[in-house]
Amino acid sequence: MLEERKEKNEQLKIEDLEKVEKNKELQNYVNRELESISKKLKMIPNIGLKYMEYISALIYAIYEDKKYIKNILSKNMEYIDIKYIINGIEDKLNEIRKKEKSRKLFIDIRFDEIINEGDNKRLKETIIEIYKLITEIEALEKNTKSILAEAFEYIIMKSASNGEISLKKGEFYTPKGLVKTMVKLLDIKPNMSIYNPACGTGNFIIESAKYCKEIYAFGEDENISNYNICITNLWIHDIYDKRIKENNEEKIQLVDRAIANPPYVDDNEKIIDNGYYKIPAKSNYIKYLKEMIETLVIDGKMAIALPQGFLFKKTNLEYSIRTELIEKNYIDAIISLPEKLFYNTKIPVIILVINKRKTRNEILFIDASKEYTKKRKTNILTIENQNKIVSTYQNFKKIDNYCNIVKLEEIKKNNYDLNIKTYVKIQNKIEKIDEEEIQKKINYLEQKRYKIDSQIREIIEDM
Repeated sequence: MLEERKEKNEQLKIEDLEKVEKNKELQNYVNRELESISKKLKMIPNIGLKYMEYISALIYAIYEDKKYIKNILSKNMEYIDIKYIINGIEDKLNEIRKKEKSRKLFIDIRFDEIINEGDNKRLKETIIEIYKLITEIEALEKNTKSILAEAFEYIIMKSASNGEISLKKGEFYTPKGLVKTMVKLLDIKPNMSIYNPACGTGNFIIESAKYCKEIYAFGEDENISNYNICITNLWIHDIYDKRIKENNEEKIQLVDRAIANPPYVDDNEKIIDNGYYKIPAKSNYIKYLKEMIETLVIDGKMAIALPQGFLFKKTNLEYSIRTELIEKNYIDAIISLPEKLFYNTKIPVIILVINKRKTRNEILFIDASKEYTKKRKTNILTIENQNKIVSTYQNFKKIDNYCNIVKLEEIKKNNYDLNIKTYVKIQNKIEKIDEEEIQKKINYLEQKRYKIDSQIREIIEDM
């Protein structure tokens, strides 16, 4: 009986492994197919580098109205005018706008402007391929949307690595390892509200939902291209309790958690006034930092990625913010990260963890600048790197050559300087020399030399 049970358990393990492998194969296949479709869209001259926006709109519309495309496919496609197909898709996009309560969603997606005789066939083929891919996944896997969601994330990452995501100056696509690390630092619990004031394509919100399903998401992004991709990304990941802000007048409610990798610079010289404060637009990340703190509830927490210079810059703005945060005892931890984490820039960054209801009069400094694995042009934070950073923060204990706990009084004496190198001293490891082992090697080599010398003398004597 026991043997039968063992055999059955072994069989179940094998079946589970086979299922995992099949799911991986299917996911890789869908990733490749969606990437291929996106490349075809990119080849249409009037779409070009806006292809991620167009594929976002098409996936959303086609998935939500598969019957419409199925009905078209039942006819002779060769004689169907592309305008007829597009009219139906645009009607669906109007419905989606109402559903998402958004006036600006996909408003810059203008199919009538891209249609021309040379590209009609390619656009028609793309629409059919998206529909067929969705129905193909449905036939093989119940979780169609989750497979499609992974593939959508994959093509966003690919387009970002190729520099094809629309980014303003000072914006950088946040790599997955950094996103995961920052989300884990915040200890998100069910029914919490999450705010991302620079939500880009929605990675932070999506990762927060993966970490804890029942969340309320709030965000904003002025970049219409990112906004379009973000809304599709949130929808495809089944995040329905969300409100992505459309304009600066719209106020965000107080939230439990805030998280962001904001744009670091803005060449605009104007003064920004968003109701909370007035601040020069050139110091863009300070604007986001202050706004996130203002948006937190009384016991809220936040994590923000900032350029390293924030810790020690002596400009009035940075200095005054550092002073304010230290005097209010808001800073929980400062974590330095490796350089080259982002695509297309080597800039090293830090994670600033803010806790509005902090009781300790000290700050944890973590030097994680060596926590990475090299991958082609960028460095990545592996799961091991992420877990080391997060567990160090959670344990809140000093570790030689890695982290230090510093009293606020010491920081104040250092004129509010938060440079990690001031507080975490990294000593180069000197390898201990085993003198006995070295002496043994010397003796061995001396004996060998003596033998060789003797042999040489014998040969000379014989000659």
